[in-house]
This record gives sequence, C-alpha cells and structure tokens, in this order.
Amino acid sequence: MWNHFGIAGPWAVEPGVWCSDRFCMKHLLIFLFGILFSFVAQAEPLFCGGNPYKVKALADVSRNTCLETLKSKECQDLFAKMRANGEKPEEKALKCHDQSSLSRAAESTWGYTSGCAVGGWNFVKDSFVAIGTAIGEGAAKVALDMEAEAAANKACEADPKGKENLFKQYNSTVPKLLQVQMPEASVLKRANCATVKRIIKMQGMDKGNATLRLVMMKGDKNLSADEREYVQWSQKQVTPSNIDLVGMAKAKLKEMGVQIECYNSQQAAAIVCEAVAEVATLAGGPAGVALKAAKAKNIMKLAGVGADAGKASTASRTVASAAELEKAAKLSNIERVTAAEKSLGRSLSEAEKKALISAHEVGKGTGRGYGTYSKTDLSDKANILKNAGFKAEERDLLMRQGLAGSLSDTKAARDFANKARLEADKLRVSGNISESTNSYRKASDSYEVFMNDAKAAKSSRDYWVGAKMNASAERYDKAAEYFIKTEQATSRSDVKAQNIFDALNREKDELRVIAARNPASKSAQKNYQDHKKLIEAVVNSKNLQLGDAWKRELLKP
Repeated sequence: MWNHFGIAGPWAVEPGVWCSDRFCMKHLLIFLFGILFSFVAQAEPLFCGGNPYKVKALADVSRNTCLETLKSKECQDLFAKMRANGEKPEEKALKCHDQSSLSRAAESTWGYTSGCAVGGWNFVKDSFVAIGTAIGEGAAKVALDMEAEAAANKACEADPKGKENLFKQYNSTVPKLLQVQMPEASVLKRANCATVKRIIKMQGMDKGNATLRLVMMKGDKNLSADEREYVQWSQKQVTPSNIDLVGMAKAKLKEMGVQIECYNSQQAAAIVCEAVAEVATLAGGPAGVALKAAKAKNIMKLAGVGADAGKASTASRTVASAAELEKAAKLSNIERVTAAEKSLGRSLSEAEKKALISAHEVGKGTGRGYGTYSKTDLSDKANILKNAGFKAEERDLLMRQGLAGSLSDTKAARDFANKARLEADKLRVSGNISESTNSYRKASDSYEVFMNDAKAAKSSRDYWVGAKMNASAERYDKAAEYFIKTEQATSRSDVKAQNIFDALNREKDELRVIAARNPASKSAQKNYQDHKKLIEAVVNSKNLQLGDAWKRELLKP
C-alpha cells in the first residue's frame, strides 16, 4: 500500500516472484530507512521548483548556519583528529555550497540513499541474520503486502464506486490543502484502480510539495487556518516508533563521540545507517541491544577517527527494554551463551561460559531480578564475570542487557523473604548475631520486591513487617520509612504522630525489660539496640512531625 509520503509497501516486484538475496537486502534497507527519506521526498522540490529567488534566499541563510557549524570548535577538533588518523577531512566534512548548505531534513534523497550504500548493504544482511528469522519474516511481509494490494485492487475493480471511493478515502485522511479533486466519470472509467492510486499519490505529493514550500516561506505567524491544519497534520505523520528509531541511533552516535553534524549528507547517512541497523535489531532480543564491537569499529571507520572498538560498542550503555529482559530471562544456557557472543562480537572461553551462567543464577529463588537485585547480588554477579576474564565494559553490557540476570517475581520474593526472616530469627535466638543480620538483609532485599510492586496492595501489617525486618538488618532509615507508613491510612497528622509514639514507646519498654532480665542474651540485647536505632531514625525523619516532649521521651534509655 502507498501512504501520503509516497513510500511503497509492495516494492517493484511482480507478485509471486521471489527476490534474490541482494535484492531482498536492498528492500529491507528501504523498509528500515523509509522514515528517513519520506519527508525528504516532499522537500526535494525546494531545490528544483518554485520561485528561484526565494530558494536562493533560503539557501543563503542555511549556508551561513552551515559555515558556523563547519567552523565550530567541535567540528574543527574532529577534523584535526581525522587528519591525525590519516584521513582527509575534506572528503567527509559538511559541504556549505549549493543544495548541501540546506538543512539535513531537506537534503536530496540521493544524498541519503548513496550514503547508505557507502555504509554497505552488508550491514543490513549482518544485522538481520544476527536475529535469526527476521529476514524470512521481512521477505514474507513483502509477499503478503503484495498479495493484499492485488486483492484490494481486484475488489476495487469489482465495485462500481471503487475508484470514486479511493478519492473519498484519501481526501478524508488529509488536510484540505492536500485533497485531490476527482476527475470526470469518463476519465475514471478509462483508468484501473492501480492507476487511480498512482494518480492520487502523485497529485497528493505535488500538493504537499507546494504547501510545504508555502508554509516554509510564510513562517508560523502568517499561516492561514488551512495552512495551520496542514502543519498540525504533518507533525502527526511520523510515528513515535519511527522518531525513536532514528533518535536512538543518533543518541548512540553522540555517546560514542561521533559529531554527526560535522559530516556531509552522504557520509552522515552512512554512519547513521550503520547505527540505525543495530537499533532495529532490538526487536530480535538481547543479542541486538547494544552495538557489537565489529559494528562500532565500522562506524568509527566511517567517521574517520580511531577508537577502541570494545569501548565504542558499549559507549551508549543501552539498557534493555522490559520485553528484551523478559526474553533474556527465558533463554536456555546455550541460547544465553550464543546471545552473549553475538552481543560482544567474540567467542567465549569455557570459563567465561560457566561464569555467565553462574552470574545469571545469582539471586535465583529469591524473587529478585531486573531492577530489584540487591547491591550484593549485583556485586556478586560482577565479581563472577570479572574473575572469568570479562572486561569492565563487557560486564556492564551483559548485565544491562539482562544476559546475566532474570525476571523478578513478587510472590516468590515475598515467600523467600518470609523463609529468610524465620531463618534469621532462629539464628538470632541462638546468639549468632552476625549470620542472623546477614539473613535479615537477604530477607529485606527480597521483601523490597514486594514493597516496590505498585500492583501489590500493602497493609499496615506489611509495612510493620518491613520496618522490623530492616531494623534487624541494620537498615534503620528504611525501617523508619516503613514504620511511619504503618499509619498512612490516618489522615490527621496529630493522631498519626500519637499512634507512632505510642507504638514505639510501648515496644521500647517491653524490649528494655527483656534485655534487663537477660543480660547474657545476645539476641535480647541486639533486639533492644536495633529498636533504639529505629527510634532515632523515626525521630530524625522529615516525614513525621513529633513534638519535642515526645522526642525526648522516645530517646530516653
């Protein structure tokens, strides 16, 4: 199907004819970068039509901006670096003459398409092969699109009002200035539906070009109501996913230190194409989340600067989305190793493979996972990977991609927290204070998964358990936070303060008596000390206003 920008779905292939590998690669590229070219396709008439004096005026303004960019410290530093690397900056630098002085959004389509060719068709093939069946799915989609188009045309021909409806359908989806007038019935009769679609598309693009020129010349303040309607409509035509794709690619390049604005359109396109191809592989799972070292090296080569490919590949420190993390969690051990090798761009040794699996299993059974791992969990994972020989940037990448982790599970986390708390209670009663404190910390780590789950309802009792658990784990500020929340249902601040004071003071008296009667009991002494620390944290909390008299009473031994 065609759209308002003239980007074709069923490309120039006859239905039923399978394309060659190279041909499919080319069209997969077009599919990926149609979003880059769609607006440019409309902008081209700025250079070949309309009032030549106005076009020249636009070019003069843009040329000045271009020269300022070219002379900027960032670009000059880049060019110096390129020369030091044996490159010729003039071959890749931004050109401030003729049409190339206009903004990137209005450069010729050829500048982008040839730039992607410079980047090489191979990067498309490599990227899609890397995610398994994507090439097959992409080619299948092309075939399905062609079949759907043929079926739609057949239905259109069978409908007496089919051609007329094409105009009505198109005009109902575009602003007034882009609407196409329906020809006489005799003219429609001589054309088939496919021809009518092409006519509508061409006339729509012509109107779009003319309107775009007009809007750019007039400026925002002088637009008519119809022209404003067109501007608002145009802004909605690029979908958020498309914007994100290009934006993510440019963000990667920026974080890699690539000054994309300093390059001419062809070279910039070659670099952006390489980055976008990698961003597109996000759909394939964790293996495509970050730039592989080989890809990063190619980008830096296109940019004309030298860089450590391993560092460049992880410069963006991309964090996997929830969907990618879920896929990563479900990988088998073999799949996990394969994904890690693809991501890092190298083979893993046997020791590294074992370490990857061991790191993945840290926290197993605790309910903790992505976003809820404790500091200890993360430290243990990093140390396992480090001891196996993974570099710092590789460790960071594997953990951010989820290849060394798993999903969190609120129910499992709460169950583990309860078991660990009971075990900690036993250890404390036995007098093993150090081990019991560590066990309370493990329990608290998993309990946090439950407490941070926005979908899980929490009662006053839940907050009280969290407070006691964290106090026993010597995390007194967190314990105070939860203790105060036990009264979150109380609306009056004075009543809330009274209730919290009473609860803390009552338990303090009880624990003091027990500790006094059992001076040799390590557990009795530790429980009393933990509660006193909890009281101090509550008294000092900014989330609760206690009277000075109450504070003095609570802080008494």
